[in-house]
Amino acid sequence: MIKDLLLDILDVLFPLLSYQFICIANKNYYKQDNHRQILLGLCCGTAIVLSMLLPSNITNDFTGDLRIIPLIISVLYGRYIGGIICFSFFLVCRFYIGMDGFLISIIAVLIICFFTYPFATQFIKRSPQMRFIISIILTMAAIIILWCTFVFTNQTVEISTSITLQIFLLQMITMCMSIVLMEVTISTISMQEQMIFNEKLAVTSQLAASVAHEIRSPLTSIKGFLQLSLRNAEGKHKSYLEISMVELNRMEYIINDFLNYAKPQIEMNEVFTISEILDQIKESIEPIAQSINVGLNVDSEDNLWIQADQFKVKQALINIIKNSIDASTASKGEVTISAYRQLNKVCIKIRDNGVGMTREQLSILGTPFYSTKMNGTGLGLMVTFRIIQAISGKLEFHSVIGEGTTALVMLPAFTEHK
Repeated sequence: MIKDLLLDILDVLFPLLSYQFICIANKNYYKQDNHRQILLGLCCGTAIVLSMLLPSNITNDFTGDLRIIPLIISVLYGRYIGGIICFSFFLVCRFYIGMDGFLISIIAVLIICFFTYPFATQFIKRSPQMRFIISIILTMAAIIILWCTFVFTNQTVEISTSITLQIFLLQMITMCMSIVLMEVTISTISMQEQMIFNEKLAVTSQLAASVAHEIRSPLTSIKGFLQLSLRNAEGKHKSYLEISMVELNRMEYIINDFLNYAKPQIEMNEVFTISEILDQIKESIEPIAQSINVGLNVDSEDNLWIQADQFKVKQALINIIKNSIDASTASKGEVTISAYRQLNKVCIKIRDNGVGMTREQLSILGTPFYSTKMNGTGLGLMVTFRIIQAISGKLEFHSVIGEGTTALVMLPAFTEHK
């Protein structure tokens, strides 16, 4: 029996390896939640069938297979779509094996799914360590449920304590290996995306610097001659020149964004509090927000010290806050900014109740020339990513369609300030 269970470990791991290969080979498939959940449900369902039918048919519902492992994996990582598909495979396979103990077996599996699903809603958003702990605890609970089922139905003769212990260890080892495979899949895809993003940043930085420098010189000359012409201009001619100056200033602003993107230039390090910066930002932006009926709320803890270029940090936060305000104009908008300490990080959370973004839109935020705004260039957010990256910080976005978007800025805390 133990030999058969050892072979069952391969029956469980092989479909999960297939899932890993497909997801890594086709990242776009992985990014689509429904497709990913269906694929995981099919792979876990296959694992259940292989485990229950190979190397030999089960003789009872406790010692015969490792069915609970792919079942829990499918519910946690594939949510209800993966769980339903996997449970369907189990239902058909258990019916094929025989009706003896069929009903109580179905009830036991449904109880396991019932206790597992509440953890699935926020499972992916948790840390890898927490996901591991949750999976192990659920596996232990599932083994207890199956054991109670086995005792209740008296499907076979008594099983020795040593055999029971070996079954428990094999279940736990298989779950650990399965979790490792799933986490490696997630981390590998994340690393690939980060590498591609960094390569795009490097190429675009070089392009931005060369283009901006080439345009800046003639633009300075044009601006100078327009300023001279404005001194003696009158009437419509003066109005035309003023419009030209406004557009030239806008071009200059965009070119400066290019240069900042190419090289954020974090040269002036100073120690300051985030609350000080947020107060300045609120004072300058609140009139704009109020003019378009968007509320702006700021709540910051005291003594949140960081060491960076104050002007650049302010520029990065303004870019994010302005985007949040723009996203909240469709209805009575509300933008909430909160700052707090988390371990050795200073966190600034900027939340709006705008239209929200899809997962695909979130995945390409900060890429060159991409913007969700009709007239946006995408340069502001690109600069923001570069500034935060230059001071060893991190910027994350979370969004739900119809509910809004949350931007989380994490900056290294300055701990030596007295």
